[in-house]
Amino acid sequence: MIAQALVMAVATGVGVVMIVAGLRRRPSQPLPGYGANLSAMSGATRRAAGRVERELRRKQQLSQDAEMVGRSLESHALAKLGGLVVGAVLLAFAAILVSVAFSIAVPAFGVIAVAAGGALLGWWLPDSIMQTDAENERDRFQQSAEAWLELVAQLVTAGADTHAALHEAAGYSNQPAFAAIRDSLLEASAVGEPPWVGLRRLAEARRLRFMDPFIAALELAGTTGAGARQAILSQVDAARSKSLAAADAEAASASEKMGAPLALIGGAFMMLMGYPPLAGVLNTDSVPSIPTGL
Repeated sequence: MIAQALVMAVATGVGVVMIVAGLRRRPSQPLPGYGANLSAMSGATRRAAGRVERELRRKQQLSQDAEMVGRSLESHALAKLGGLVVGAVLLAFAAILVSVAFSIAVPAFGVIAVAAGGALLGWWLPDSIMQTDAENERDRFQQSAEAWLELVAQLVTAGADTHAALHEAAGYSNQPAFAAIRDSLLEASAVGEPPWVGLRRLAEARRLRFMDPFIAALELAGTTGAGARQAILSQVDAARSKSLAAADAEAASASEKMGAPLALIGGAFMMLMGYPPLAGVLNTDSVPSIPTGL
């Protein structure tokens, strides 16, 4: 058991060193000896991360989540490799410690199975964390995009050109959502594309499904000659109605959740107020005795 614990500790150290070496930037002139070995480990780690990255690029949803949080697939691949190594080693080491502390004979197959479970958990955990972060970023992006649409509607109502209003409204803030919209519009304008093409490219890259109705309405107005101003205003009204409906649903859900606590509080208050008179009625010592001579 002691030998296995030492082996696991050494493996942990080697895995951590390889991950750190992979995350470090390569020096322009590595030092001889130690620097060359570190560069070799870094190269091996980066090659492994490159193979994992190529596999990750085939998963569209994962690529969209990485784009949403502004994380490269290479760094995500390194995180998955690190989670795989650390998860396997930590759980195997924990199994060995438990067996030593409680004098339980754990077979080698059991340690390997626990290590495999830890490796799977460490491999899957970075994906779950990035997916949660991406969903939170999409919620914030949607709020900022609705504010951008409000600004566009105000500019269009004031008489501004629709395409100019899109660019001008995107320049009112430096928030990440405004910056992403502004960059997509500028990129489309630089190559001579209509604004809805750049917006659709942004929505597809980050899986922003809430922007599809507005982009479709804008494209329809631009390609068929319909009123772009009316299309923008109708989409803003739809976004407002959807936000109000979501707020009402959230308020109703919160009210339903508060119903049971309020009922309990009301019942407790009634018991508190009714206990003294009820106790006085039930207490026989407080009833005066009748004289026996009458």
